[in-house]
Amino acid sequence: MAAIGSQAGVAEERRETESGALARGLNVLSRLHEAARPLSLQEIADGVGLPASTCHRLLQSLDQAGYVYREGSLYCPTPRAACPLPLEHPLNRLRRDTAPLMRELQERHGPSVLLIAFFGNHRATVDSVSGNYSVTPYFDTNVSAPLHASVSGKILLSDRSAEQRDLLLGAEPYVARTEFTIRERAALYAELEEVRERGWATNRNENVTGISAVGTRLTAPSGRALGAIVLTGPSRFFREGDDAMRDDLIEASKLLASTSHAVRALTQFLGI
Repeated sequence: MAAIGSQAGVAEERRETESGALARGLNVLSRLHEAARPLSLQEIADGVGLPASTCHRLLQSLDQAGYVYREGSLYCPTPRAACPLPLEHPLNRLRRDTAPLMRELQERHGPSVLLIAFFGNHRATVDSVSGNYSVTPYFDTNVSAPLHASVSGKILLSDRSAEQRDLLLGAEPYVARTEFTIRERAALYAELEEVRERGWATNRNENVTGISAVGTRLTAPSGRALGAIVLTGPSRFFREGDDAMRDDLIEASKLLASTSHAVRALTQFLGI
């Protein structure tokens, strides 16, 4: 019996070691992606907070697996790591289907346009078209703006039950990003019910002062929220109201839902 217990303990320790190595390897890949240039071993080690010897072993494993290659003394991600999705993946197909609509929305109204997809309770920027203003906006793939203070967050929350919202948001009062952030549960949930009914949401200086947004829900054939198309930029674009933006966004979302095979394919991919 003691031998069996010892073997089980060794197996569990091995699994934990393998899990830790996987997490560290993914961190190394993330560092290479974020840098957007080849990195030396020491730069990678400094970026992920690991000894150079540990990083060297991880990079060797990634090299053998086909995820990195060396250019002299520098390391680069391979196409397998940099472009993991096939060209006909639903996300790439949706990006291509949406691109003309996004360019038209940006040219007509001025602010940046974002295509955001929902992965469970996570949000990802699938594509963007930068707006017409002096400072070039930066949009990360992972959308981290607070759920209660962003258009995509409100659309996602409107697709969830009250119990699910409570788990995602935590206890009130919610974090105040600006003086305009909705912090009370009753006020936010009342707005979310309106978003669920009408299919669009707004953000008026609620996350960053001077930045506003309006967006519409991209709906799967099942009726679930698949994602959002959002116009966002300096609040001066929204001073005259956002009715025209909203109407064009609604039309774009309806057009995609009714004509894009990528919407159906993405629905299947996400299991909704």
